[in-house]
Amino acid sequence: MAKGAPPDPFTPLLEDHAEFAARLQTLEATLDEMVETREAREANRRVLDATIRFFEEQLLPHFRAEEEIVLPPLEAKIGRFGTLVNVIAYEHEEIRREIAKFKDARAELDRAGDPWAAIEELNRHGIFTVQFLADHLRKERSSLFPTARAELPREDLDRIRERLRR
Repeated sequence: MAKGAPPDPFTPLLEDHAEFAARLQTLEATLDEMVETREAREANRRVLDATIRFFEEQLLPHFRAEEEIVLPPLEAKIGRFGTLVNVIAYEHEEIRREIAKFKDARAELDRAGDPWAAIEELNRHGIFTVQFLADHLRKERSSLFPTARAELPREDLDRIRERLRR
């Protein structure tokens, strides 16, 4: 960044991404352990519950911020269909659907007499979410934010920066 230049407007979102990556690693390790042992220990259940809270309290609000603050000015500039704006919005919806499936599988784990089927379902939706979300965050970092920096006028970037400031 040039001396005297304003801070990158996307820094808060990129900082979230770094935190999200650590959370996803913990989830993946827990799912691997559950599949390997074919059981869900109390510590595993705590990680699953913490992951659901993370999805609801951090990830989904992060998506809403992007949808309300970043995507509208970019859509006004480059359009929606056939652009990154549509891709990012679609992927947010896909991840929301997977989170709902993950939550259902977590609830089934508590109801099931034999936890194996629920563990398999948790693993299926959890690993998909981990991999899809990692790719999504990479796409935002390497494509969406650079496109916004290049295409949006300084006033829009200043507005984004101000609205994302915590």
